[in-house]
Amino acid sequence: MMARILLADDDATILGFVQMVLESKGYQVLTARNGNEALEVFFNQTPDLVLLDIMMPQVNGMDVCQRIRASAPLVPVIFLTAKQQVQDLVSGFDSGADDYITKPFNRHELLARVQAAVRRVQALRRQRSSSSAVLDVEGLMMDTSTHSARYRDTPLSLSRTEFKLLQTFCEYAGQVLERDFLLQQVWGYRIAGQSRTVDNFVGRVRRKLQQATEAHGEEFPQVETLYGVGYRLVTSSTQQGEKPEVVGGR
Repeated sequence: MMARILLADDDATILGFVQMVLESKGYQVLTARNGNEALEVFFNQTPDLVLLDIMMPQVNGMDVCQRIRASAPLVPVIFLTAKQQVQDLVSGFDSGADDYITKPFNRHELLARVQAAVRRVQALRRQRSSSSAVLDVEGLMMDTSTHSARYRDTPLSLSRTEFKLLQTFCEYAGQVLERDFLLQQVWGYRIAGQSRTVDNFVGRVRRKLQQATEAHGEEFPQVETLYGVGYRLVTSSTQQGEKPEVVGGR
């Protein structure tokens, strides 16, 4: 059964175009033209994925996203937005969005992002229904069955995407992960690009992990930036001066 997608945009032209593109691939599309309609449809129809315009009447997209995220933390939310300033994108991520598509966009980019998000949520559901798997990296515990994380006795409040990103760092602890590799592993993209998405989410995960470790008077584990190369999760056992292994996206 194809995914059910909630599409909310007050621009009738964009709404019609996106609906046509999605339905041509077999998706079931639920539409809304303002924030209140979007919330009503979401809580009555339980979609698998949400595409949200930010600038909508009655309730804007960021507020809609926050309310969706509060009750359904695992449903992917993608913003459709004409806003391209870094602060606008950061605000979007702060509201709980997993990704964004800037207007104008073409149908191929739209479908690639939607298909990647659908694959991620389907994989997560399969994972949650399988046996428990707990990652432990120097006190950083990640339970993929319950989608919970903590550092020692301090819980980490992570969105679905932040959890997957930190999980990937734990699985490749000590190795340098290129941005394109992270895009493939966390967002499911098969094409390079959108490095700002990676940078924004890495920054968020780094701050949350750092707050937890510092609360315990610890320095590790921590997310390190290797400029021009990528990121890695550094532990107390990471050899200083040793050339790290680089994991690439291609």
